This record gives sequence, C-alpha cells and structure tokens, in this order.
Amino acid sequence: MIEYDAVKIFHALAAVAATGPLLFAPWLSAQLKHCTEQTKPLLLKGLAFTDRFYNVAGWGLILSGILMFWLVDWRRSFEVWFVLSVAIFVLDSVIEKRLREPANLVLERTPPQAEQWQAAARQIHYGVLGQVLCTSAILLVMLLHSQLSLKVLDLKVF
Repeated sequence: MIEYDAVKIFHALAAVAATGPLLFAPWLSAQLKHCTEQTKPLLLKGLAFTDRFYNVAGWGLILSGILMFWLVDWRRSFEVWFVLSVAIFVLDSVIEKRLREPANLVLERTPPQAEQWQAAARQIHYGVLGQVLCTSAILLVMLLHSQLSLKVLDLKVF
C-alpha cells in the first residue's frame, strides 16, 4: 500500500521544485527589456526552461495531491483552503495563457530593436510576476493550512 507520509513528502518536494525556478524567471524577463540579438535566445530559452520545469513540478503537485485525497479523505477537497488554492491556480493559468504565451510568440519572431519588442517584454514580465505571485499565494495558503505546529513562541534563543 502507498504510504500517505511518503506522498506528502513528495508533494512538499514538488512544491519546492515548482517555486524554485520562479525565483529566476522575473530576473530573466526583466533582462529582456535591454537584451541584444546575441542574448535573446539565451533569455528566451531560460524562460522556457523555468516554465517547463514549473509545469512538470505542477503536474507532480496535482497528481500527488489527488493521491493524498484518495488515501485520506476526498471530502477535504471542499474545504476553503483547497478551493482557494484551485482558484489561484486557475488565475495562474489564465495569466500564462493571456500574457506570457502571446508575448513569447512576439519575442521569438521579432528582433530586440523592433517596435513591438518593448511592449511584449513588458507583457511577459508582468505575466512572470503574476505567476510568481500566484504560486507564492498558493504556497502561503498551504503553509497556513498545514497542520505542522512550529511553536515559534516556545523556542528559546539562549
């Protein structure tokens, strides 16, 4: 039988894997405003890599979350923390489809000196920032919901 705690550890590791690349994505997208023809492929490949890594880790999160519900109690999917997380995830997906993907197509097809470059670079940067905020919000909801008791006030510094 599958152990719930093992799935929970995998779920936590997938969450870390999903948020990790998003730490670099805003820096990469900000660099697009001032890039040259030589740095353009590297920056776009870096953004594509962070997005791909984020999506794979996201699927790991989704599948391990489903497995955790199946192992323990599927009724928890109606709790506020879960519904809020799903709503934020949907917002994240909308941001990706409406901002990042169209801007990425423009950036791939045009040189950095083109008129539409700055607008597309700004749009993809806003999309990346939106996804970072959504992912951080989901992580915050999960941490606030977590049943771990940290007992910060009981710690003794000296």
